[in-house]
Amino acid sequence: MIEEILFRASGSGALMTNKQGAVITETQLKRIDELLYEKLHGINHGGNKVKFAGTKKPEELAELIAKRDAPPELSDTAKAFVRKVWLQMQKGVYIDIKSKYLDKGLYAEEDAITLLTEVDGVFYVKNEERKSNANHTGECDIFKEFPDKKLIIDTKCSWSPETFMNSNGDDINYEWQGQIYLELWDADEFHLKYCLVDAPPHLVQREKDNAKWKYYSGDMTDAELDLFEKAMEPIYDQIDRNMVYSNNPLFTKEERVKTFVFYRDREKMKLMAERVKMAREYYKTITLNGKN
Repeated sequence: MIEEILFRASGSGALMTNKQGAVITETQLKRIDELLYEKLHGINHGGNKVKFAGTKKPEELAELIAKRDAPPELSDTAKAFVRKVWLQMQKGVYIDIKSKYLDKGLYAEEDAITLLTEVDGVFYVKNEERKSNANHTGECDIFKEFPDKKLIIDTKCSWSPETFMNSNGDDINYEWQGQIYLELWDADEFHLKYCLVDAPPHLVQREKDNAKWKYYSGDMTDAELDLFEKAMEPIYDQIDRNMVYSNNPLFTKEERVKTFVFYRDREKMKLMAERVKMAREYYKTITLNGKN
């Protein structure tokens, strides 16, 4: 049954993206108000007499009202997400994108939780429970109950100090992921925590190997190889400094955590529920060889 199709918390933010140009702006709503006033009173808000009939204003007003009153549509991004769900559910195809950035997040997750425990002074453990409701399914990183609140934490392991510094918590997908977790666990707060933890040894070695093969030549003599290895040592040391922080006194544990706080918003989740309905309707139209 189509009602049994659940959307992953980690990807459902795609459903809330708007079709380009489809959502009316505050400026356009203000323009509707201006045009209606001129149509009714023959003057603008400044009190000046203006013409309405016989100008392009009636056409402009009609187009803006039509845009304002148009039913919502799924964006191309939302449809692409639903098609991925369809492929997984109907054909068993799971599109898993791998990269060094995702690898670090997977391998370093426990290190991130340990860092948070030390910085927050609270013992955290990895959540292993997956929960589902009528619309969504998800497995948060950490669920912690306190006397005054229930807390969800999601960790993001930054690839480098630069990406860590640039993380600002404004990724709308993470916010929606958090709202879904809050509903699934009936929690109060969602903390998105970026953590700057050491890269796993195999990733550090991979970066060193990439640097090595960039300059290495199979035609080198033994003497040239010795010189080459000595020349590479500062580069290897820099890679270590770029990727390993736990033994670097220039990095404190406290500054290696960046936190963004979101609170449960039931009104937002009502909007999400409407998009889920639209997504399921679109899901029913998808075929492998169709024009989707």
